[in-house]
Amino acid sequence: MDVYDALRFSVARISNELFSAGSIFSVYSLATTFVIAVCALAYQRKKRRGRANLRAIARAIFNRKILLTASFAADVKLFVLSVVLMPVVVGALVISSNAVATAVSAGLRSSFGATAPVACCDLSIKLVSTVVLFLAYEIGYWVDHWLKHRIPFLWEFHKVHHTAEALTPVTNFRNHPIDNIFFGYMLALFIGSAAGALAWFFGRTTESFTVDGKNILFLFFLWTIGHLQHSQFWIPFRGLLGHIVLSPAHHQIHHSADSEHFNRNFGSVLAVWDWMYGSLEMPSRTNPRLKYGVEEEGVDPHSSFGLLATPIVKAALALWRALADAWRAGIERMEQRRQRAKSTGVL
Repeated sequence: MDVYDALRFSVARISNELFSAGSIFSVYSLATTFVIAVCALAYQRKKRRGRANLRAIARAIFNRKILLTASFAADVKLFVLSVVLMPVVVGALVISSNAVATAVSAGLRSSFGATAPVACCDLSIKLVSTVVLFLAYEIGYWVDHWLKHRIPFLWEFHKVHHTAEALTPVTNFRNHPIDNIFFGYMLALFIGSAAGALAWFFGRTTESFTVDGKNILFLFFLWTIGHLQHSQFWIPFRGLLGHIVLSPAHHQIHHSADSEHFNRNFGSVLAVWDWMYGSLEMPSRTNPRLKYGVEEEGVDPHSSFGLLATPIVKAALALWRALADAWRAGIERMEQRRQRAKSTGVL
């Protein structure tokens, strides 16, 4: 591949990301998000001041201070990396959900026997499959996110996302490649298991409603409030709705640099998993003007080295410390057993 072919490949990748209806960063979903942001800001300003100044709203949406930050520049770098290179890397390293589905379906048939294929109700089966696979994605996302905040080795990679000091829709791509690979494995496990269970239950492979391979329930969220999760716009859901659906404000709390907000609101679309687990933090009605980012001495989180190399070094150190602690704990247990055996006269 020469330079021209490489450039054409990169442009094609970016073009597909921008103009594919099922893309997570399509101009269509961004356009609907823009309209919703304008309406939300107009409503909030009219409620506070009695009128909505469209010029002030435009300045709030296209905030030059945010677009000129080092944090936004870093987001753009990882956007290009994620769109151009990561699909190839992740596709090569991550097992597919189809492979997991095949294994799960075969395991269920072996354990409980084959089920007769359901020959009717195609629409109902497709609706059920769409909901089940959406829930599988949501649970997989939550578990993946929870683990990355709890396990130091994984946190060092996931922390790249949290070093963003200015939230924009491009921040969605601010992920370390290894973080993306782990996420791919987790989704393959949960979605593949759900698909395999559906295939066994209905006696045949099922289909769901998708656009470019993306679940339509997920795309509905993305086209409405998904991009606003990474934004400066405080749009809170409260009451029962805020216990079921994660509003943009919920996720902004998750990014907060305030220690009171650490390890809260792990979900993607649904708040029910956080509600059940006790990690749900409801947003206030008014904007608390949160500060974002992770403070670390001697580290530039927005440089290419800080984004890609530093997490690998720190993750290796975290893994080494965990193994050393496990080794010392094992030695201590062996010594305790030896002492007990000696005191009882076994030795």
